[in-house]
Amino acid sequence: MLIGLEASALYGCKSGVGYYTENLLSSVMAMAPEHRYILFANKDVKAHARLGGEILYDRHLFRIRAAWMQAMLPRALREVRPDICHFTNYLAPLTSSCPYIVTIYDMTLFVTPRLHRFKKLALDRTLIPHVARRADAIITVSNSARDDIVRLLGVPKEKIKVIAGAVSSAFCPVTDQAQLDAVRARYGLHSPYILYVGTIEPRKNISRLVQAFAQLKERGLTHKLAIVGQQGWNCAPIFAEVERLGLKQDIIFAGYVPFEDLPALYSAAEMMAFPSLYEGFGLPVIEAMACGTPVVTSNSSSLAEVADGVALLVDPLCVDEIADALYRLHADPALRAELSERGLQRASQFTWEQSARATLDLYEQVGKQ
Repeated sequence: MLIGLEASALYGCKSGVGYYTENLLSSVMAMAPEHRYILFANKDVKAHARLGGEILYDRHLFRIRAAWMQAMLPRALREVRPDICHFTNYLAPLTSSCPYIVTIYDMTLFVTPRLHRFKKLALDRTLIPHVARRADAIITVSNSARDDIVRLLGVPKEKIKVIAGAVSSAFCPVTDQAQLDAVRARYGLHSPYILYVGTIEPRKNISRLVQAFAQLKERGLTHKLAIVGQQGWNCAPIFAEVERLGLKQDIIFAGYVPFEDLPALYSAAEMMAFPSLYEGFGLPVIEAMACGTPVVTSNSSSLAEVADGVALLVDPLCVDEIADALYRLHADPALRAELSERGLQRASQFTWEQSARATLDLYEQVGKQ
């Protein structure tokens, strides 16, 4: 088959969707080299892709991906004529000339609209229901996300294939002390620390995590809170909360961290805190587990499903619960060791080989319709 793949998420500093796209597509290509692959993007992703296949990008470079996808991509699809196209980031052309699959990771634009910028609501939220109805199949990454798609978009359940995200083999416990020391020094993490990984934006609930951390300082913890991730939309109130609570010396904003540093950062942390308000999967939870780091995460959306009893679960709206769980984990080394061991086992169940095989099966199923 000639398989088209929309690859704009590979451009620039990758976050969850970018890493998902890169890992899934590279695994698919390695598993099925008999197919031809062509990547479509509205930016020149050649320096970022680290993938095989041909790359075709529009040199007019629409800045807004949704506009490029509706205005320019249909013509490219007519010219290339792929047997099937996989759109890996929520959106697809409404006038696609080929069968297509779309990955919809979550329904956050519908569940938590106030936590997103107006442009995304105006464009993406308007387009997603039409894309979902026109798609030949939908991939999502958890049962929780599938149920939200069915409930909010009215899509038949049988049209949706749950193919969980996975964790890169690079995520494993780092035991080399020199490597751990070097990474800690690079980010100024000389004290024990609690780690958060993810974009700095309202949906991730970082303000309540900061408030919970303030309670831990009042209880006498000498830890730092390391917040790893690039700044997203409306992050100013988070920095203002740090200032208000007098925590500038205790919270380290490491910014966007190169992929190769992440396993050591996870491994050296005493625990991982991820009290997000809503996730379709929550990849940092599994990455932390793969590195043997115990996790505190939310009891809502997909996070309880992904953690599957191998993390301390909290109400993300309750600062006291977040603080109490973090303190309990700090005070109980035996619990940390238990969650570390069980987390390693849980993370081992999420492999890109499994995800790629299921995705290829769906390509072949849709392509033969």
